[in-house]
Amino acid sequence: MKGVLGQTVTAPLSYAPDVLERIGRSSKFPFVGYGWDIWHCYELSWVVQGDVENWVGALAIPADSPATVESKSLKLYLNSLNHHGFATQEAAVQTIERDVSAQVGAPVVLSCVPVDHLASMTRELEGVNLPPCNASEALAIIDSDVLTISPGKGNVVSEHLVSHSLRSLCPVTAQPDWGSLSIRYSGPPINHTSLANYLDAYRTHQGFHEQCVEQIYSDLMGLGLESLDLVAFYQRRGGIDITPWRSSRVIPIDTQRIGRQ
Repeated sequence: MKGVLGQTVTAPLSYAPDVLERIGRSSKFPFVGYGWDIWHCYELSWVVQGDVENWVGALAIPADSPATVESKSLKLYLNSLNHHGFATQEAAVQTIERDVSAQVGAPVVLSCVPVDHLASMTRELEGVNLPPCNASEALAIIDSDVLTISPGKGNVVSEHLVSHSLRSLCPVTAQPDWGSLSIRYSGPPINHTSLANYLDAYRTHQGFHEQCVEQIYSDLMGLGLESLDLVAFYQRRGGIDITPWRSSRVIPIDTQRIGRQ
C-alpha cells in the first residue's frame, strides 16, 4: 500500500501500520541546527474498554531523524485505528509512537489533549508583521542575495518578525500550502522589505514544508545572525497540520498551534 500520495486509496477498516510511508530527508541545503517537526493530528480516535475515545494529538518528529513520514499515509494509518481496541489510552499512544518511530528512524513523541481542550495549545503570534511584498518586485525564483541588512540600526538587534503570507507548493501535487512564519533572531538588523520580497518567492516554489523552512533558516543564518528560532505554522490538510521548528540552539518540544491551522 505504498505510494499513496496523489492516489485514490480506500481508508483501511482495521489497524494497518503497513500503510505508513517514509520519506528520506534530503536537501541541497543541509540543515545545521536543532528542531522538531510537530504534526497536529485532529483525527485521533480509538476504542478503550468498549468506549470510543477522541483526541487531538501533537506528534513530535526530531529534525535530525533520517526520514519523515508521508502525510497522507499518516492520515490513513491514524484512521485505521478508529475501530481498534486498546486496553488503555497509553497503549494507543505507545503503538503510534512505535510504528512512526520505525518509519522515521528515530524516537517520536505523541502527546494528546481532549478535543475540547484545543485552546490549551493554541497561541497566536505577537511579533512585528512584515510589510507586504510589492508585486513589481516579486522574484521568479528564490534568491538569498536579495536579503539585506538595515544600516544605521546598531550592530546587534533582537526581533520577532511574523509573516502570514508564507505559501509554497507541494512537490508532488503542486497544490498550494499556506502558513504563518515566526522569526526570532539576534544579530545584524534584517531589512524587513528585503525579507518580505525573499519570502514571496516561495509562492511558486515546490518543496516539502520541512525543506522550505530549512532553506529559509540557512539563508537567514547566512546573514551572520547570532541566534535564530524559525517556525512555520502550515495550515492543515487532510486532518493534519505540520509545524516545523528550526533553531540554532537545542529547543524542547513545543506543541503550539495558531488559530488558522
